[in-house]
Amino acid sequence: MNREMKAEYDLIAEQWLAARVELPEKDQQLLDRFIQLLPPNPRVLDLGCGSGVPIAKSLVNQGCAITGVDRSKCLLEHAQHLMPEQTWVHSELEDYCPADSFDGIMFWDSIFHIPRTEHTSLLKMAFSALKPKGVLMLSSGGSDKNIPAFTDYMFEQQFYYDALPMEELISLCRTIGFTLEQRVMVNQPDGKRDKGRLGLLLRK
Repeated sequence: MNREMKAEYDLIAEQWLAARVELPEKDQQLLDRFIQLLPPNPRVLDLGCGSGVPIAKSLVNQGCAITGVDRSKCLLEHAQHLMPEQTWVHSELEDYCPADSFDGIMFWDSIFHIPRTEHTSLLKMAFSALKPKGVLMLSSGGSDKNIPAFTDYMFEQQFYYDALPMEELISLCRTIGFTLEQRVMVNQPDGKRDKGRLGLLLRK
């Protein structure tokens, strides 16, 4: 995949920081459940952490130690400034190799910016990095149909999107070894621009 097709959040960092202040209600409900499933003093890996707001910040407020990984230097600088005691890693998600194990992994609104041909290896990486009974919170496209990869615009910048059909994704996760704890349509497709989003909680 050409770098030019990647999700370049550096190009919209200012607008994104202003817009990404809190999670939608259903996203927040799933995050609350994710936190409930974690042990005391958990270590959480946030893959595609962006600025750390609102997800990593919420996790830190609940006593989590965060390792955040993102390809956006601008957003990572914001996360580092806001939460300097946490660990922030500048990396392509496809290239990242965790050196530690984690009680929870957050993979929220990031995997669908990467071609589906990479999703199996990314999910296997997450599974390997989880401790036994660790929890993965994952979002992906919310379509039952096989929608080819496409580009769309956010703040007038072009972004790449790709996702497996929902049941195919869940089947893949089970094949890797995950157990499905919860699934929810965090937003429904509108039949037009919005293809919908599926939220999953998965256990190792």
